[in-house]
Amino acid sequence: MIDKLIKSALLFTAGAAVGAAGAMWLMSDSGKEMRGQLRDLASQAKDKMHECCDKVRQEMEAAIQEAEEQPAPEA
Repeated sequence: MIDKLIKSALLFTAGAAVGAAGAMWLMSDSGKEMRGQLRDLASQAKDKMHECCDKVRQEMEAAIQEAEEQPAPEA
């Protein structure tokens, strides 16, 4: 039990250290180009997400309209 707790604490500490180092590097001058690339990738992902949402919205509207045009089944 104690071994798992120590292992978890070490993993958490290592992850925090790596995250802090990455954040410091991104904020430094040498990370400026990487920030620009990440910003571009985020912008592309946002645009792609909006395109997908619009496509799904159009397909749903078409399906709803098609369902409304079909006669109701008789019981």
